[in-house]
Amino acid sequence: MMPDAYDYGDIGARCSDLLASVPRPGIPTLGGRHFWRDVAVGGDHRIQQHIWTRHHRLLDRRDRQVTYGTLESCQATAALRYPPLTTFSGTLVVMLHGLYRSRHSLRRLERRVNDAGWDTMVPNYPSGHSTIAELGLWLNNLMAGVVGYDRVIFITYSLGGLVLRSALAQPAAWQACLPIAGIVQIGPPNRGAQMASLIRPLPPGNRISGPAARELCDPIELPEPPPDIPLLVIAGGTNGRRGFNPLLTGDNDGVVRVAETRLDRNHDLQMVPTLHGLLIGHPQTELSVRSALSTWGMNG
Repeated sequence: MMPDAYDYGDIGARCSDLLASVPRPGIPTLGGRHFWRDVAVGGDHRIQQHIWTRHHRLLDRRDRQVTYGTLESCQATAALRYPPLTTFSGTLVVMLHGLYRSRHSLRRLERRVNDAGWDTMVPNYPSGHSTIAELGLWLNNLMAGVVGYDRVIFITYSLGGLVLRSALAQPAAWQACLPIAGIVQIGPPNRGAQMASLIRPLPPGNRISGPAARELCDPIELPEPPPDIPLLVIAGGTNGRRGFNPLLTGDNDGVVRVAETRLDRNHDLQMVPTLHGLLIGHPQTELSVRSALSTWGMNG
């Protein structure tokens, strides 16, 4: 069981008792946008765990709840209702959303990637309730369940880039079995974020900023992805001396400075003239992502 940065006391036990008396299977859900972590993702279903109650649920492709309870019971139901796929693409594209976002924020970009013939996995994770190290552990646990693919390409947005870096800094068996063909980082705060200094005065443990957001206040001390992995950074900005946010130093996308997106290792850098929140839906970003996929992997 993965720990959380916040201690919720006995609220989980109380909520679990309440949930046991409520008939919930079959109801529509929001897909677990902020308080759920995906622990298994299939082509037409996903199993999630609630960060407070610790109970699990099985959702279908339309985010309707199929069942809930223990992990084992959800796995058993999934095995009966959703037979494993027998045909796979050689490359799996894993997409990681940003801080306070959900997988739904990547829906448009995911469609563009799917339209180009790639298989995708776009998980949810509780970005506002865990440290970056905890999220890295979560990603490693999730990737351990990936089967049937020869290689993986990661597309990350904002904080998702640091989640991946954290995962790669931790030992995990999947990393030896599933080669990484390339990484696209979209608007990554690779060196922290000057903008995050606004939350520094808030006391630790507050319910507004979250532990991962607070970590962005300081320089990021994470190993960079290995230099043999192709890496593209897509940064937003004006491509001038000043960016969209006059409160930040140098060119920026309103949230992350261009200088903060860079790594020390060699990598490609592409500028997109737009704001941070619009980067993942910008046509230029979509073209760059699809070009990178075509260069790094072989679909089909």
